[in-house]
Amino acid sequence: MSFIPRLFLATVLSPEQKEIVLDESASRYLVKVLRLEPGARFFGFDAQAIEYEFQLLQTDVIPATAVVLSRHEKKGMGQGNWIALAQSLPKGPKIDLILKQGTEAGVNRFIPLVTQRSISRPNESQFEHKNNRWQKILVEACRQCGRNDIPQLDEVTDWKKCLELFGEFDQVLLPYEKEAPTLKTVLESNLTARKILVLVGPEGGWSKDEVQEAQQKGAEAVHLPTPILRTETAGLAIVSMIQYALSHP
Repeated sequence: MSFIPRLFLATVLSPEQKEIVLDESASRYLVKVLRLEPGARFFGFDAQAIEYEFQLLQTDVIPATAVVLSRHEKKGMGQGNWIALAQSLPKGPKIDLILKQGTEAGVNRFIPLVTQRSISRPNESQFEHKNNRWQKILVEACRQCGRNDIPQLDEVTDWKKCLELFGEFDQVLLPYEKEAPTLKTVLESNLTARKILVLVGPEGGWSKDEVQEAQQKGAEAVHLPTPILRTETAGLAIVSMIQYALSHP
């Protein structure tokens, strides 16, 4: 099967729109990097999770133009359930991997979290830059894995504000190294839960106060059937387990 490029569209097309003028970045990628000729097909998706098939019309000038061949809504991941990942910010570039792989696994919302033992504590002046870069990672992950629904990305959130978000969810899960019910047991105890928040702690783990505060707000500590996981793999593991468990009740 020949390679067909797939791009994120910066603008949303109207239902009746038959042609599109590509932005400069997309045009250069298709024409200068991939060297596509007029008549070549490619796919695109927009911020409303609409998937399109296009055919290039004009490539001799930048920006290039294309005609819309088809338009349809493609299901995103996590259909039937909705998972948010509140991830304590790790050190270094690990958050990039978490965002990328979490998108592939079906996370619908990311909440970058600063906890008591968080090593990474960005200054408020860095928030906008980090958020913009993280958003680009989510878009690129969707482009590569075939998702149309770009996950929601919250601003960097402190623990107190995170606790206030619990009421938005049917179930809040806190993976915990110490004695706790298994994830399978907790999920089976609430089969109607469809909007789930997963809390992942930092490299140093949760403090006792945080665990108590979370449980007082309704979070359920769970034990995973794995060895102790690094913070950058814990979210991916539990999200994958939840997706499997809820699709095979």
